[in-house]
Amino acid sequence: MSEQVLDYNHKKRAKTPHNIFNMNIIVFHLFALVILFELNLLHWFWLIPTVSLSIMLAQYLYWKSLLSDAESSNQSHWYVIANWSLAIRHNKIVFMAYLICGTIFLIGYSISNGMTDDPNMSNIGMIVFLYLSGNLMLLTLVVTFVLSSGAIWHTNKGEITNALAKIRVGLNRQNIT
Repeated sequence: MSEQVLDYNHKKRAKTPHNIFNMNIIVFHLFALVILFELNLLHWFWLIPTVSLSIMLAQYLYWKSLLSDAESSNQSHWYVIANWSLAIRHNKIVFMAYLICGTIFLIGYSISNGMTDDPNMSNIGMIVFLYLSGNLMLLTLVVTFVLSSGAIWHTNKGEITNALAKIRVGLNRQNIT
């Protein structure tokens, strides 16, 4: 990792996507989940992925506009765009985890409701698949949270990690400097 002299504004703008990502995980996947459990509002769990995916979509759209602005006018610094690209990678990991965990849950729902007429056995089957998909999602959220927190730490120091260097090469191919 090499260090580059960046001004405070660049570092602050480069931290923004990671801060948004971490707040998304903390507020919606941690606090909202606990609040819904405590208030026994299990039928409102669909709000968590809906709001989270909406935030990730807004980040993606802003990143695309940042890329198009940089291609046309060269006003954005490559370090800021590279950090947004890194945050989008973290969002893609979480999105893939949503797809995989949702698939596991739907398969479990289909299997547990189709195998037996006993509702108690169906509930046990659903709990097993819910446990599997929930733990996989939790593991993914913890890993991406740590990755994003590390990115914030590197950005505070103005460091260029290997991931940012690779993204910079891709940006240079697109004539974004």
